[in-house]
Amino acid sequence: MNIFKKLFEFTPESETGEFLLRQAPVISEYDVRDEEKEPKKEYVRKDIEENLAYLRKRFSYPLNNDIVIRPMRLKENRKAFIMFIDGMVDTASVNNSVIETLLKLPYYSDGEVYKYEEIITEKYIAHSQAQASNDFDEICEEINFGSCAVFVDGMEKGFILDVRSWGHRSIDKPENEQSIYGPQEAFSEMLRNNTALIRKIIKTEKLVGESIKIGNVSKTRGILLYISDIANQNLVNEVRYRLNSISVDYIVAVEEVEQLIDDKPLMLTTRQLLTERPDRAARALTEGRCVFLLNGSPRAIILPTNAFELTHAVSDDYLRAPYANMSRIIRLIAMFLSTLLPALYLAITLFHQEIIPTYLLYSIAASRENVPFPTIVELILMDFSFEMIREAGIRMPGPISSTLGIVGGLILGQAAVSAKIVSPIMIIIIAITGIGSFATADYSLEWTYRILRLGFIVLAAIFGLYGVAAGIVIYALYLGTQRSMGVNFLSPLPKTGSESMSSSIFMNAMYKREMRPSFLKPKKTYEEPKISRGWKKK
Repeated sequence: MNIFKKLFEFTPESETGEFLLRQAPVISEYDVRDEEKEPKKEYVRKDIEENLAYLRKRFSYPLNNDIVIRPMRLKENRKAFIMFIDGMVDTASVNNSVIETLLKLPYYSDGEVYKYEEIITEKYIAHSQAQASNDFDEICEEINFGSCAVFVDGMEKGFILDVRSWGHRSIDKPENEQSIYGPQEAFSEMLRNNTALIRKIIKTEKLVGESIKIGNVSKTRGILLYISDIANQNLVNEVRYRLNSISVDYIVAVEEVEQLIDDKPLMLTTRQLLTERPDRAARALTEGRCVFLLNGSPRAIILPTNAFELTHAVSDDYLRAPYANMSRIIRLIAMFLSTLLPALYLAITLFHQEIIPTYLLYSIAASRENVPFPTIVELILMDFSFEMIREAGIRMPGPISSTLGIVGGLILGQAAVSAKIVSPIMIIIIAITGIGSFATADYSLEWTYRILRLGFIVLAAIFGLYGVAAGIVIYALYLGTQRSMGVNFLSPLPKTGSESMSSSIFMNAMYKREMRPSFLKPKKTYEEPKISRGWKKK
């Protein structure tokens, strides 16, 4: 009963400006067998030999051959050593800013220079980013992330120097979100490069970037971005809470984080938007959303999103309003055809032949005269063949994938028609369906329509057009019960008269985009004044 109540009962949206968010911790049953003893904390000692022996054991040195430990003798034979991972540091910075300056460290007979650990980083290490720590866990984490650690005999602290410099892909053009207009830069795998790309667009001190580590072992670093004087604080708190609540050993990609923070990862439609474009992420921040970047991932998560925004393309923001609206209409029709065209064809030919024009009905019957399979078998066979060609094209190298598409789509289809295995009209139906799926703006949404298409085909084969209509209603009601970070997934429905609703379907002219999305409940509602074109003022 609760399922039907959620599907059919409408709950109006709160007007108090508060998100419906859950920040209470999950209560789980306690089991003593799951209890793990917390490892003993290790701290830096004064004796440098003890520190060296501990780090050798922890990093399996010298078995671990990319670990570099460089012993040094400072003035008056005071012992010191530096430690880093080869290939993750800038060797020139280590030589010039660390080793050379340490070897020039003066010696005082009364030991004055060694009384205070901070004097090493403040006065005698020529590097911009340096900090002292006595916690071995923190020091080892920084070493694993590409820093260099310095230890000096007689000091109970180690010194962490940020000399990271590892191989990475340079900033390139977007591959999956291409646009003729607008910036042509895409995120890379370097976290700091990605945050710099966004800060280059949004030049304000109100842009906050909170550091978040995910992964109990990997401790993969991420950045939660939001504009403090625009984003709703409840939204920021919920996103931060979910990210900090992730408890796994290793995190490799931001797509894994997207699934871990989703309420229902088994739902067909994703409720987070992934983008590889800094300009799209920056625009989302200015609307009052949150953006999460993860080190090693060339994409960002935009939180929250809704069903309408998944159908929008990046180029819509840079086109004139009539062009953008025409593009949106074409994409909506393409998505409709990619999901429902095979089911509609099957339902009409099996149950509702009377709505087909007579000559078209004769043509369909003549084309299927020698086909040995029923329509449902023919449709599933061709759809499955097309999906195999698509998957094979993705997995193969670029030059081979284009050849595979031509061979699979043209030669195989023509051969199937000549062999009387399928009818020509079925080839046309599958081709239009495939082209429509390629016109989908979001890749994850394309997967949604591919799965839904199979469900609608089954309903059409059993109930005809009534089954297709029932499937559309049930899925729409199901979408209406979903939320994305506290925001209704079908927002701004049912407020059909709001500006947010009109901009969700059609693109307004640039000078009419005055308000931020109302369903985000931002701190600042207006994005531009009533008259943004000053030359129009009288």
